[in-house]
Amino acid sequence: LEKRLTVCCFICTYVALFSAFFNFLQLTEVDNAALPYREGYTMDFCRPIEWICTCPFLQLVLVLMGGSKIPEYRRVLMPLLAEGVLFAGLASTIAPMIALRVGFFVLSCIFF
Repeated sequence: LEKRLTVCCFICTYVALFSAFFNFLQLTEVDNAALPYREGYTMDFCRPIEWICTCPFLQLVLVLMGGSKIPEYRRVLMPLLAEGVLFAGLASTIAPMIALRVGFFVLSCIFF
């Protein structure tokens, strides 16, 4: 239990530092991107990038804290599903056509 807790604390420290860095960038206009097919819509690209880089680690922490009662394959499956949901969500946000947006949204719902 102590080893699992140490690893989980290390991973959560990484997540906190990474989130702090990206939240600092979100305060600036460095990451702002105006999508040409949506009038008046500015997207902060740091937010989805932060989520893509940190959410799988949080899923991994959940599996590690569960211990031996959780099957081994979940160590890979849960972070990959989190990545799939986040990438499909980002793709649905930046897709230019409504059909693509709906398709990526449905794909993210399937991953979820």
